[in-house]
Amino acid sequence: MHSGILEVDANGALIHANRAAYMMMPDLPPTPAPPGWDIEFGEGVSFRDAHGTPMGAEEGPLFEALRTEEPQRDWQFSIEMMNGRIIHLMGTAEPLFNPEGFLSGVICSYQDITELINLQHALEKQLTETKSANQELRLTHGELSRAHNLQAGFIANFSHDLRTPLSGVLGFADLLAISPNIVEEEGEFLQEIIDSGDSLRMMIDSVITYSNILSGNVRIVADWHDVDALVEKSSEAARRLCIRRGLDFKMEMYRAPEKICVDEMRLQEILEQLLDNAVKFTEKGEVCIQVSTEEDRVIFEITDTGPGISAEAEMRLYEPYSKTLVKDGQLRRGVGLGLTLVKALCDLMGGKVDYVTSTGYGTKFRVELPLIFTPALD
Repeated sequence: MHSGILEVDANGALIHANRAAYMMMPDLPPTPAPPGWDIEFGEGVSFRDAHGTPMGAEEGPLFEALRTEEPQRDWQFSIEMMNGRIIHLMGTAEPLFNPEGFLSGVICSYQDITELINLQHALEKQLTETKSANQELRLTHGELSRAHNLQAGFIANFSHDLRTPLSGVLGFADLLAISPNIVEEEGEFLQEIIDSGDSLRMMIDSVITYSNILSGNVRIVADWHDVDALVEKSSEAARRLCIRRGLDFKMEMYRAPEKICVDEMRLQEILEQLLDNAVKFTEKGEVCIQVSTEEDRVIFEITDTGPGISAEAEMRLYEPYSKTLVKDGQLRRGVGLGLTLVKALCDLMGGKVDYVTSTGYGTKFRVELPLIFTPALD
């Protein structure tokens, strides 16, 4: 899984494009290319944002970072090439500054997520077709089970194909990041690779888990786990992102139990999804996770100082594939399954999720789970 890299100077001239970038976008001009190359490039291709709305070549993360002098993270968009091929990309751009503090250019990395998006669309289509067939033809239970099993098997195999190269990328990036020969700027770029890889991993896991929930293949396996260690592990990625974004990260254990009997993997997935949302929606201030107990239940509260949830978004908050618009009409990254999974997993573990929000001040999500999970009898 290679990243396409583009670098422009302060005037927008294209000064570097790696081989992976040309493989993703073969119509890119050779380097160096003077300012305005993006307009010429855009004449031969068609750009659309994550919502399917047409956009110009100059509206992506690269030139947004050039205009604002601020990092642009996890932009999802698509490009239709002159030959008709459509690729889906996730781009992250980082402004570069000279020793005097003036903007010297921007470097942008692109991940090809076409296979993941196609898988998402195929899953949506298959679910729609299954529902329609069930209504019209009254498919038998056995036929539905076979369809779900085939779907689950396909996604499980596909996930392995995606995870294997991603694990290699993240593994080598981690090794490079701890090398004593890495200078500060290189370390920042490596951390960007690691953080983007974590985001992609979470997207893949979301699609897989949602598919397994729909097909009834999620089993809750509970055991005793140390609460401090579990919360620390679940908070690692969010803590790193907070540091990179200049946010405060707090972890408060208020009358928290030492151990709880839960499915560690599923609880970690719930907390990671909520923390990831909290960090991504917060531009300044803090993100806090607090753990406490109330009678025979453990309470996890994730609070942010982001923009809050609009009334329109609240109406479809737990619906699958729903995303929230932020400033300038940009859609938040991801596949729109995070809160759907959180609610479904809480239900499976005998718990519940709720929230309070205030527009302009932030949001608090509250997850309640039994201290000791007892599976329901079939």
